[in-house]
Amino acid sequence: MSRHSDSDQSPYDEAETLAQVQGVKSRLMCGPARVLDLGCGSGRIAGHLCLAGHEVIGVDRMANHRPAFEKSTDAKATFVVGDFSSAAGCSLLPAGPFDAILLLGNTLALIREPSTLRELFQALAGRLNTDGILLYDDFPFTSWAELSAGNWGEGISEDGSMQMIWIAGEPEFVLRTGDEVDPESEELRPDERVLRIWSMAELNDAAVLAGLTVGGHDPGASMVVHLHETS
Repeated sequence: MSRHSDSDQSPYDEAETLAQVQGVKSRLMCGPARVLDLGCGSGRIAGHLCLAGHEVIGVDRMANHRPAFEKSTDAKATFVVGDFSSAAGCSLLPAGPFDAILLLGNTLALIREPSTLRELFQALAGRLNTDGILLYDDFPFTSWAELSAGNWGEGISEDGSMQMIWIAGEPEFVLRTGDEVDPESEELRPDERVLRIWSMAELNDAAVLAGLTVGGHDPGASMVVHLHETS
């Protein structure tokens, strides 16, 4: 899902992470900011932002990330257990206003329904300050480029370490790694997590409906940027 060779469980190496951190920090230049980090995981981004003096609230559906998150942020950030991949979960997100909301680490790929995407963007826009920013990974650019290059034509990577199984009729897939790879099985297993590759047209449509600007692409930081409109 990124240009990194590991699986989507750890989609960014150190250099890529630092590039994203710098991309976020460069947009928070007006003093300490209040940041909502959705899909915060173990604090990959939040730790750097706390070190820079920003106030961070992290949300993740996996409660077992809390100890690592608190260690990464030196217990200066707040960790909230929450699942925003459903309409009900969107309504339970921490209250704003926030100067920035992050959906980094391929977090948006967990959203599967277009209606949920629109509801999520509406919920996030309502939690942004005037001129607040919404930042998410540029996977619509990188992932579709990977597919158009034919890198997943056979469903299994050249080294056999990863297997992509597509859901019929949808831009959705499951990603198997390591011992999970099985060339003889392309049937979806009940416990497998389904991921979705959104197009920029779909994402921009949801953004406009939520009152956000159509975003700019920052390839150096592997991010797409939307602004909260002031009108």
